[in-house]
Amino acid sequence: MKLNSKIICSLVLSGSLMAAETALEQGVSSPFTWSVSDHALATSEKDPGDPEAPAINTLNHQTTLGSGWGNLSAQLAFSNRISQASDPVLNRPIILDKKTVAGDWENWEVRLGDSHQEFGRGIALALFNNPAFGVDNTLEGASVQFRSETLSVLGLAGRVNALQAPVAINPVDSLMTNREVRIAGGAITASPFSNFQVTGRFHTTESQPDGKAVNKKYNTYGVGLESRDVLPGLDAYAETNWMDWEAATSSKGFKKKPRGYASFAALTYSDLAFKTKLEAKDYRQFVYDFQRPPTLEEEIVLATNNSDVSAARWSVEGRFGEERASSLGASYLRGEDRELKTSIHHPLVFSKVKWGPGFEMEARGGYRWMPEKNNLAHGSLKGKIKTAKGQYVEIELRKQLLNQAILTPIPIREERNAVLTTYTFSESFNLGFGYEYMPTNIPELGNHFVNGSATYKTGMLTARGFVGQTSGGTQCASGVCRQVPPYTGAYLETQLAF
Repeated sequence: MKLNSKIICSLVLSGSLMAAETALEQGVSSPFTWSVSDHALATSEKDPGDPEAPAINTLNHQTTLGSGWGNLSAQLAFSNRISQASDPVLNRPIILDKKTVAGDWENWEVRLGDSHQEFGRGIALALFNNPAFGVDNTLEGASVQFRSETLSVLGLAGRVNALQAPVAINPVDSLMTNREVRIAGGAITASPFSNFQVTGRFHTTESQPDGKAVNKKYNTYGVGLESRDVLPGLDAYAETNWMDWEAATSSKGFKKKPRGYASFAALTYSDLAFKTKLEAKDYRQFVYDFQRPPTLEEEIVLATNNSDVSAARWSVEGRFGEERASSLGASYLRGEDRELKTSIHHPLVFSKVKWGPGFEMEARGGYRWMPEKNNLAHGSLKGKIKTAKGQYVEIELRKQLLNQAILTPIPIREERNAVLTTYTFSESFNLGFGYEYMPTNIPELGNHFVNGSATYKTGMLTARGFVGQTSGGTQCASGVCRQVPPYTGAYLETQLAF
């Protein structure tokens, strides 16, 4: 394990230029706009297993330039990476990350260069941006879309372009090392009735390792339905996808793999005292790298199997009190993990209570278990108390108990305890303190983790700072979850916009 010391500095600038001094005096702005953003990450890493080795310092940096004129826009993103290591992969003076020229009119949208693309709920294809993990997968090529009140037609083609030097504390593997991935496809969406639409999708993918013949081919088809107010208060969504794919071996050429299937559906009924929602997923041998399928799980769970699993989740939530600011709810998930050959159970209860303008409290607790495999008990309690005009304190308590490899000779037990406190002095300034206690850690990993944070906002400036330690564990953001290592260090993030 490496202990990391990291500093982050981010600066965002945006604005518009006036066409001329006379236009400025008249208060009329030019159709030309511009934006600049800058993000830097300085890292110092030292291996505790080799205390004599010097720390390796690395600087990751990215700048994004944007401009627009009426219906046209352009964006350019470039980065550089400077490291003490001699590896040329870690030292790249200039990397051209993204470049886009786009036009957006009433019925047409054209994008040349890099664009994000996602089909349905991200099951069949998801090329998206997630700054928390340094994910920015785009289609480098072209996409054209026609849209009207009753019809939308999309066509796209190009290759997957992933960040080579992501500016993030815990970057996710881009899955693009020494690979060329080409994609072509499209979608047609028809809306024959009000609040109802049906979509058909297709895309084909080829994956080619560096210097080798194509080693994987995918053809993916999908159909989706979405309707609002099928009956008064009832919304419905469903999609199903199927994929034929084959993989090449060095001696036998291409070999067809079993057809994969992936479906998701959701029903929501809102015309009762308690809002009711039923969701279901069924993924069968749907193995594809560039997707972000719904997991139906809490964000504390690292769901590693999204290719061969089925589950359904039923949830209810009621709101009451002044301005319906208080709530009470529960959910239950039941599924089958066919990779681990076990079932999944996860009941959950949650509530939020607000008493007047001075006190709020949230409670959440659940128990997830996979018989004979693992179980996780989790709970949190969060309170917000007003202390003075414009000032309040927030306190959050968290606890998790995880048991893994239950039937092995040496089961694994992990206990996490955390206390997080934030005091807000005004709309502009707050201070935070965090403490984590992990009694099940071995001494080399540490049992106590302490950190402090601060946020300052005024006008165009937002600054955030952090110093201390965290214990790592499961971290989720925008539908992406991963296991992050313990962290020791500091960072400073600033944003300036005008």
